[in-house]
Amino acid sequence: MLNALLEIGCEEIPARFMPGFLEDLKKKAEEKLTAERISFGKMETLGTYRRLTLYIENIAQRQTDLSFEAKGPPANVAFDKQGKPTPAAIGFAKKQGLSLDDLKVESNYVVGRVLKKGLPTSKILQTAFPEIIVSLYQPLSMRWGSEEFKFIRPIHWVVGLLGDQVVKFAIAGVKSGDKTQGHRYKQKSRKAEKLIANISKYRKALKNLGVIVDQKERKVLIKNQVEQAARKIKQRAVIDPLLLDEVTYLVESPIAYLGRFEPSFLKIPQEVLITSMQKNQKYFPVVDQQQKLQPAFVVVTDGSHSARVVEGNQKVLSARLADAKFFFDEDRQKPFANKVTALAEIGFFEGLGSLKDKVERMSKLAEWLGKRLGLSPEEQYTALRIVLLCKADLTTKMVYDFPVLQGVMGREYALLSGEDARVANGIFEHYLPRFSGDGLPKQRESVVVALADRFDSLVGCFCLGAIPTGSTDPYGLRRAANGIIKIIQGQQLNLLLSETIEHSYKLYEPLLKGKTAKALPAVQGELLAFIAARLKQLLLDDGQRYDIVEAALSRFNDVLDVLNKTKALTACLAKAWFAGVIASADRVARLAKNATRDEVIEADLLEPAEKELNSLYLKINWSVGEAINQENWPKALEELAPLTGPIENFFNQILVMHKDERIRTNRLALLKSLDRLYRQVADLPKIILANEK
Repeated sequence: MLNALLEIGCEEIPARFMPGFLEDLKKKAEEKLTAERISFGKMETLGTYRRLTLYIENIAQRQTDLSFEAKGPPANVAFDKQGKPTPAAIGFAKKQGLSLDDLKVESNYVVGRVLKKGLPTSKILQTAFPEIIVSLYQPLSMRWGSEEFKFIRPIHWVVGLLGDQVVKFAIAGVKSGDKTQGHRYKQKSRKAEKLIANISKYRKALKNLGVIVDQKERKVLIKNQVEQAARKIKQRAVIDPLLLDEVTYLVESPIAYLGRFEPSFLKIPQEVLITSMQKNQKYFPVVDQQQKLQPAFVVVTDGSHSARVVEGNQKVLSARLADAKFFFDEDRQKPFANKVTALAEIGFFEGLGSLKDKVERMSKLAEWLGKRLGLSPEEQYTALRIVLLCKADLTTKMVYDFPVLQGVMGREYALLSGEDARVANGIFEHYLPRFSGDGLPKQRESVVVALADRFDSLVGCFCLGAIPTGSTDPYGLRRAANGIIKIIQGQQLNLLLSETIEHSYKLYEPLLKGKTAKALPAVQGELLAFIAARLKQLLLDDGQRYDIVEAALSRFNDVLDVLNKTKALTACLAKAWFAGVIASADRVARLAKNATRDEVIEADLLEPAEKELNSLYLKINWSVGEAINQENWPKALEELAPLTGPIENFFNQILVMHKDERIRTNRLALLKSLDRLYRQVADLPKIILANEK
């Protein structure tokens, strides 16, 4: 077996797209080779901002032969009355590469066994490689020259190899070859390196040209160099994982240097300095053992050995920090609370008013939520003060220049203006969680404001039909829904979502008069389904079983109920009685859908088995209701177990679909009552038992 290599050399690809590109390259290559019946061993992707590389080990030299039965025309069309083949049979045989003797008749049709011999892999790759390139997902794309072909950046060279032989093809006017290009600034006059499809030799060849092509190796090297640079002054570098990933794809030949800035800039809040270094300059800040920021940073250059590069970076950072100091000083010229009036000049969402309008709605919703969740009068006062100030920092110069600091600067400016510490902290906490894995608000007042903010945004956008579709979410609504779920989970809050949505909707009604907006029932239905979908995905990501989650989401209106139901249902899988409960619920549901009446008339229950079942139902319906009221889902599920035997007796002894309509209707009503009881707990028929898989 041979190895294969594909390298796409192009102009600089934005670092943020590289991980997805490499993942997609591997995925598309696996799909293509599998579809082409070419077996292969290990497959990996390597890359820098200038090259995307696919390496395939132990690739078969030929496609696997394909044998299949081809179906032709009907027998009476393929053969005449004398049994002689007609042009239809002759044409079918010729098309499939068969002789007339290979044809036979099955189920009144002509069929023939076709053996399609596999082609050489070298030939298949001539079309497979360019097709893989064309199929790559393009977050951004461009044309260049006279080519109609679009790619994320112009392609300058392509390497295509099977062993030591070139796989010949062309894409975007560039012909494939066996020579790569090295580092743009370190290569100088050296000739391009000739390659063969061997991963260790490929890595070595690129190193000779000043490129560390393996992103994993590059990442480790950067981390070690950054840590070593900070240790030179006996301090430690702050290595943010996301920044490390980004820098990994910003360089081909990393060299880290220690830089410094004026200690006077340390008067600016630490978060501002760190944000400026990480987000704007892609530097690694340096702190002491107490996490206090030091007047130093580490910059990772792309192959530069000149000390002058440090001087240049120091000048750039000093200019950025001087701007930050100016913004900080300017923002403090007036009390923080005075900035609230400027929110009237900032639009929240087209058709939904200004940020001032949003804050006013949030205040009323937060007050209602505070009462609903049991906040004390003191906590309510603090929550309303947080709402008043929570968006004020959006009017500041600092947040305008560093949007990621919203909330952070609000907290800082509030403290400097003499606001209570809980108010200041609430301004920051109401944005939590900002991303997956982020912290949650801890103060009860912050929780109320965080929920009010997210519900207001979701309800407003859903009123106007601004609902996320596909992978796009321009208004962060999925993040808002995830935040609601995480906050409720973290605080163990029982909150009826439909009730909260209704209250938020009513706050929008004065603004929506005369506008095309959805009615409350539509908004409730769509938004509940939207939050349910986010909750479902979060539970699946957490490793929960799909069928259990589906069952727990029945009659969804309370996040905490679903979380607790999921836990209870999962625990019940190990219980001996649970299989009987599932089977009974499923059997009942199948017939209950035919019921035309809800009420069971006891006088029309004729047989002992149906009388016994109805009597037990009335008793268990009460006990299950009590367990649900206490939110004791394990007990509610266990209370259903005694129904299993009587339900089995009922179906064994009773003809449900009796010819007498009165008897039939009453028996179906009994089953509908049982079905309603089961579904109060969960949609149990959705659960798949082990022996059903």
